[in-house]
Amino acid sequence: MSRPARITHRALQILCVSMFVWQIVFYLAHWSSLPEEPGIHFAPADTFDVYASKIYGFYPHIITLVVLVLDFVLTWVVGKEKLKLGLKITERGKGLFLASLVITLDITALFISGCFCCWVYAVSKQEASYNKAAISLIAILLTVLPAAVIFQCIVNAVCKEKTDRDAECPPEDKKKRILRFLLTGSAEKREPGSHRGLIRATSWVIVGMMTVIMLFILERLPKDDLADEYHGLAYFANFGGYYAKWLVMLPLIIAVALMAVFEVTGNIAKKRGSLPLTVMCDRFKLILAVFSAYWEIQLGSELPIGAASVMIFALLCLWAVVSFFISRRK
Repeated sequence: MSRPARITHRALQILCVSMFVWQIVFYLAHWSSLPEEPGIHFAPADTFDVYASKIYGFYPHIITLVVLVLDFVLTWVVGKEKLKLGLKITERGKGLFLASLVITLDITALFISGCFCCWVYAVSKQEASYNKAAISLIAILLTVLPAAVIFQCIVNAVCKEKTDRDAECPPEDKKKRILRFLLTGSAEKREPGSHRGLIRATSWVIVGMMTVIMLFILERLPKDDLADEYHGLAYFANFGGYYAKWLVMLPLIIAVALMAVFEVTGNIAKKRGSLPLTVMCDRFKLILAVFSAYWEIQLGSELPIGAASVMIFALLCLWAVVSFFISRRK
């Protein structure tokens, strides 16, 4: 990265770390003035909808720490070009692309940290209305991220390396390349498995983050059990009853076991040169990670796992299998 980009990157990370330190100091400074069971979660009507032990007030700190660790790791990986992104652009364009990607990750971490700063302030002051600022920060972030993606697509298009194939490209291929660029951000056809490192990292990061979050909130389940009548149990909306609390973690347990099998199988397939099998294993890992995380959110919120998500999961798994046989036949 260029020197200005490195300075911006370091400045944003220092701001993120400063926010994390402020969260801890500010919350501990108000610890003694809080009731034994303060409001720790917010309802849409600017009120608290969950009251629990003060220890749960550290929830924003844990999430912020996870976000910071991910930001430091991902920006280091991208900055050191540890991931093969399949870029076919000039060196100048590559520098711009990687710098914008690193700074986008930093900005995302900054806004998320800012949201949890608002959360900490609202809990420490026991004024749920202060959390309104977090919604504004999320809205700004959702505007910044598409703008960053558009910028990276423009860099990829403007700084693309010219080849003889580009000059001799027939009109039919040019239309396909334009459509591919609009859909994927790159006019070049990607080789299967070119993003294997990114897919593997994303899959395991999702599972890791959800494991930390679920272990933290597991203790307060079931959330409406004010009389402590169902201690050690959790409510499962799909079955309309209370069952052993560890069953909430079942989607993650199954997903991690299957992902480990696919990880080993994919590595063996890669060593043997079986690209279709390698790609299928990576796709299954990403599908399992995303859907197990979604189902954990549903179970942790005491909501039912809908048939729609199960059907989409099954269709994506079927697509991965069909794609494998098509690729192997080719």
